[in-house]
Amino acid sequence: MRLLLIGAVVFALGGCAGAGSGIEDSGAAPLRGFGVEVDQAVAPQVPMVHLKTCGSWGCHEQDVPLLVSGPTSALPCPSASAAPDTACGVVNLPGPGPGYGYAPVPALTLDQVTVTVTTPPGAQFPVDAEVLVRPSAVCPRQPAGTTGSGAPATCDGGTPQAQLRIAADGTVDQSG
Repeated sequence: MRLLLIGAVVFALGGCAGAGSGIEDSGAAPLRGFGVEVDQAVAPQVPMVHLKTCGSWGCHEQDVPLLVSGPTSALPCPSASAAPDTACGVVNLPGPGPGYGYAPVPALTLDQVTVTVTTPPGAQFPVDAEVLVRPSAVCPRQPAGTTGSGAPATCDGGTPQAQLRIAADGTVDQSG
């Protein structure tokens, strides 16, 4: 049963994987923009960040709400015909965990951009950082961020995305 539960969790969370994860996507067109992850130690103190993204195409600003993702648990199947130890879904439980958010940036390209990440004035955990980011292409029907050989993806119709990580010390860097 333990292996089945682990398999169900990995399968269910595969659609939420960030760039570079190697998880096959569903073929749906990915959004241009940034995933934002906040270290578990400070996630409850960072409910929102403001992103200002500037590139050759201009600047784009937005507030990004961040949600804390607690531990996960497998859901049993609603069908009486399923085996008692079969899992049919995953649910996030309340509790400590990292923070996550997504910032769509419609004009984002694969060129390097400057991203300024700040928290609102008077925030419990202040963040004020500027980072140079090089988005990578996320290709439909291919592992996110790579080709089959592990090289950076370069596909027709690849969508620029990047992952930002806010560490427990308030620093921001590109991850993945």
